[in-house]
Amino acid sequence: MHTDARRLAVFAAVTVIVVTSSLIPVPATPDQASPTDVLPPGSDKSAHAAGYAAVAYTMGRALPARWRRGGGAPPLVALAGVAAAATALGAGVEVAQGVVPGRDPSALDGVVNAVGAVVGALAWRWRVDGAARADDA
Repeated sequence: MHTDARRLAVFAAVTVIVVTSSLIPVPATPDQASPTDVLPPGSDKSAHAAGYAAVAYTMGRALPARWRRGGGAPPLVALAGVAAAATALGAGVEVAQGVVPGRDPSALDGVVNAVGAVVGALAWRWRVDGAARADDA
């Protein structure tokens, strides 16, 4: 498989996992355990941040090479675009949770999704910039 196609496949897989896990209905009956029942309080926030960091990082990696290296757009524009797109995905998922049984949209989750998206986009740019510096050496 070509490198660009593989990167796109990884991004698609990560995104499907994050979105699907965010939209799975949670049991509403007390005799069925919810995934949140076995986790410490607040730990879902770290899962949100990690999930959207992974989405943003793999999204950046899936961009065409000229964008990854800043040739098609200034690096800051590519960075902001990746962070904004991953944040928009997270916001859309939070809104969609309003119609999923046992799920509730949360503004705090949306903020944590955005923080994760920014961290993932920064990690992607740091990796791209580090690789460019190594090529120049």
